[in-house]
Amino acid sequence: MAQKEGGTEQGFLKAGESLGAKAMVGAPTAGGGVVVEVREKKGSLRAAIPTMPFPLAVICLFLNTFIPGLGTFISAFTVLCGARCELISERGVCCVFWLNVAAALIQVLTAVIMVGWIMSIFWGMDMVILAISDVSLRTCEERHRSDVDDTDSFRSAGPFVMTCKLREAGDLLRRAIQSE
Repeated sequence: MAQKEGGTEQGFLKAGESLGAKAMVGAPTAGGGVVVEVREKKGSLRAAIPTMPFPLAVICLFLNTFIPGLGTFISAFTVLCGARCELISERGVCCVFWLNVAAALIQVLTAVIMVGWIMSIFWGMDMVILAISDVSLRTCEERHRSDVDDTDSFRSAGPFVMTCKLREAGDLLRRAIQSE
């Protein structure tokens, strides 16, 4: 049921298959199936990157750019201060902290051959991307709470609310398919 291409996993719904835990509805494919989900697979180190406030993520990116591993090392301590992360529910706060420290050490030790420096910059960019996606998700949730439904407000709200509304529509469609 899964087709892997370049670090992504694509699932296709075929006749007679149930949606199971994966349920994000997409467009029909050329083969007649429906794309159920496209999700990027992350390794343990990458999944341990904490979601920080945007200004702190930018500072960590800046530090990682000029002193490889320093921003990653600082981000490890944000896990202890309550920053969220995909891996905390599975492995716990201490393990995620040490995974981030290990990533920082890998970046420092391999910076001599440029690999660590490049990895450090990408790590910082991932921190900023996570911070931006967290801000957009919060914006979406706030908009959803205020129940803005008129079309003029919807158009002026921007892409974050549109994404939220599309997710809601996808959830409704998924529930309808599962109830059949």
